[in-house]
Amino acid sequence: MNKTTQSLLCILFLATSAAASATTASFPKLVAETQRMHQTATEIVLVWWLPNEFWELTLADNANVTESQRRDVLAVLDGYSIFVVAAMDIGPFGGITSRPESAIRDNTEFRIGDVRLAPLTRAEISIDAANFVSMMKPMMANMLGQFGEGMMFLVYPNGGESRAPKIGAKAEGNFDYTAFGQRFEWKLPLPSVLPPMIDPDTGQEFQGDFRFNPYTGGKLRPK
Repeated sequence: MNKTTQSLLCILFLATSAAASATTASFPKLVAETQRMHQTATEIVLVWWLPNEFWELTLADNANVTESQRRDVLAVLDGYSIFVVAAMDIGPFGGITSRPESAIRDNTEFRIGDVRLAPLTRAEISIDAANFVSMMKPMMANMLGQFGEGMMFLVYPNGGESRAPKIGAKAEGNFDYTAFGQRFEWKLPLPSVLPPMIDPDTGQEFQGDFRFNPYTGGKLRPK
């Protein structure tokens, strides 16, 4: 592992650790908007989309990361769509058993419109991106315990030379992800990454994807 890779991984470690206690107001909203979960008395299925905006906000909240380092990290992850998937069975007495990675890989599907994207193998992604994925799983396990241990990172192409449709938290569009028969949908852009909207007549403030005041019908403008 070269010094550049080591530096990037160190930055990501600091950023991810900070994410657990991020103080940026929009961070909890972004986490909620990027996660989807299905839970019953016998199973839990979690799909967590980690767009570049997630890391951008995480890095921005860390005073130890310079602007140059932030750009380097985002450049490593650019061109990829990263999902974290966990599926767990709950026993009659509350015991949790994680489903193996082979089952997760065989029971997930990522679609953007009519395009079905297959996860990339380690050999198909950059060395830095592969090292990032390898590092993140034990970090998740350390932060989230048994639940984190069952998480699998799946990396997909995102625009560029791959010709895969480009998605991002700030882009227009939608996509869906199916895991173990549960279909989850995302409509873009995500409200948390947009500037809040305000009604100039009433002064009421709304989330960024609103265009009209739902109570008066008045047109909103960016705050």
